[in-house]
Parts: sequence; structure tokens; C-alpha cells
Amino acid sequence: MTADEKIVKPGHSGDQTEFEPTDLGTRGIFVFLFGLVVSGLAIYFIVYGMYAFLDKYEKSQMTTASPLVTSTAAAERVVTQDDMDKAFKDNGVPMLETDERTELRKFLMDQEEQLNSYGWVDEKAGVARIPIERAMQLTVGKLPVYLPGSGDASATAATAPLTHKTVAKGKSGAK
Repeated sequence: MTADEKIVKPGHSGDQTEFEPTDLGTRGIFVFLFGLVVSGLAIYFIVYGMYAFLDKYEKSQMTTASPLVTSTAAAERVVTQDDMDKAFKDNGVPMLETDERTELRKFLMDQEEQLNSYGWVDEKAGVARIPIERAMQLTVGKLPVYLPGSGDASATAATAPLTHKTVAKGKSGAK
């Protein structure tokens, strides 16, 4: 091969840009989409018919628990929360939440009631609970009060309960 010969690829003539002479037709795309819809509908009706047949077959093959017991009600697949409560309440299995808002509200109200009421935590051991406001009052009454203006804070600690008057006197004495 000499330097004067150019390598020319088939379909290209020199430096010109050309387009593809055969494009993809829209007819093929529409035929594919139509076939997809028809096959989807066929599959839907086949599965629906299969489940209807299996339900009828299951109902016809069901036997009663005892020949003396006759059931007039049709077999139902509807399970209510009451049915679940009856079946699983006493065996120690935790139940799923069915109404989160109501259960959370009930939980929070129970917590509020415990925080704001008297009751026993352990009656045998003599441990009781009191309302949180009362517990804060009792705790504040035991805190030492340091009066401002004295040189040694540890020496001037008072055991009197902290009240609004003590706080007001402390503020006025600091000025």
C-alpha cells in the first residue's frame, strides 16, 4: 500500500456526513405495545379464573369437624381484630399495632397519670410514687440556700426552703 492510497471505509464517501437510510418504523413499536397489552389482559383473566376455580374447589372439599355439627355459614376468609385478640391474647405473643395513634395517645395518657398521681410502685417493699409537682416541692425544700453578700458561701448555707421571698431578698441584697 502506498502513501497516496487512502483507506476508505464502505458507506462513507470522503469527509461528508451521511444519515442512516433505513430508520426504525413506528408500526413495529405499536404492534409490540398492542401485543403487550393483549398478553397482560390474557394473563390477568387466566389468573382470576384460576383463583375463582380454586376457591370453589376448596369450598366443595371442606369437611365439617364432626358429622354432628352442620355449618350453615359459608367459609369466610375475613379475619377481624377481635378474632386475633381471642386467638393470641393469652399465649404471650406480642400483638401488632392496629391503631398507632390511639395506642400512642393511651400510652402517653397512662404516663401522665402515673406522673401526676399517688400509687404503689412496690407495695410489699413499701415503695410508693407521688405526683411530680409534689416531689419537686419536697426536693426544693431540702436544698441549701446561699444568701448573697456573705464572704464564705459554705458557711452561710441556710436550710430554709427556697421561696419567692428568699429569692427576692437575695436579689435586693446584691445591689
